[in-house]
Amino acid sequence: MKSIDEKTKNILRELQNNFKLETKPFKRIANEIDCSEDDVITTITHCIDNGIIRRIGIAVKPQKVGFSANALTAWKVPPEKIHEIGSELAEIKEVSHCYDRECPDGWDYNLFVMIHSKTKEDLDNIIKNISQKYDLKEYKVYNTVRELKKSSMKYF
Repeated sequence: MKSIDEKTKNILRELQNNFKLETKPFKRIANEIDCSEDDVITTITHCIDNGIIRRIGIAVKPQKVGFSANALTAWKVPPEKIHEIGSELAEIKEVSHCYDRECPDGWDYNLFVMIHSKTKEDLDNIIKNISQKYDLKEYKVYNTVRELKKSSMKYF
């Protein structure tokens, strides 16, 4: 991938630094980095179209909006099914993260899914339903004890 120019970096820097809710956010960014609002919008569109960024959105702290039962689940999925099952699990509304990971020798759990729910009972039911629907009998559940960090990565 070719490197990103300075204007694009500056726009992405503004987007990642607590994007402000305001009437004309792209106009403000344009003024901050000395370009036009159309330049900002075109650059963002280019970044989305080329997979540099996925979207512009909010990051919610699950506990602050009533989701007190949260767990990282590690599933043992046959390698030939990991893309299919992972893609389907990623579409579940209670799932915030879904990763196919390289694992060390002796660790057979290769699909990692973060699930958020309002109650422990609901969380257990979601996990049970996943296990039954996809015939995944081997998994581990790591319940969240407390959140130590919740922020986006700063790239620039």
